[in-house]
Amino acid sequence: MISSLASGLMKKLKRVLIRPLKIEALRIYIKAVGIAREFSLWMLKAVAALMLGAIAFVMVHVGVLILLPISVEAKGVLVLVLGIVYGFIAYSVLNDICTEKAWLDMTKASEMLDDLMKKEDEE
Repeated sequence: MISSLASGLMKKLKRVLIRPLKIEALRIYIKAVGIAREFSLWMLKAVAALMLGAIAFVMVHVGVLILLPISVEAKGVLVLVLGIVYGFIAYSVLNDICTEKAWLDMTKASEMLDDLMKKEDEE
């Protein structure tokens, strides 16, 4: 009798305690899937934009170099200078994208941290 009473109590406690935890875990999982989806779409758009930009970049420069009425040496110097300038621009952009603050903003972790801090202040 006591074992069946304890068993029934455990089943009720399990429903009362475990169900909210399962709901919370599911909410977190759905949010994580949404973040992963947003990040994947962002990466897809970024790669597509980079590829299209690279194609346009090459086409414009080849066209300009073909049409410029200057010597081959001058064209070589022009390509070298442009390569250095564009390399510096790419380095600057990558350096900015790879910062910890940028990653926190992309993953919205800073917003979650702010929400957590607000909840702790309210308690």
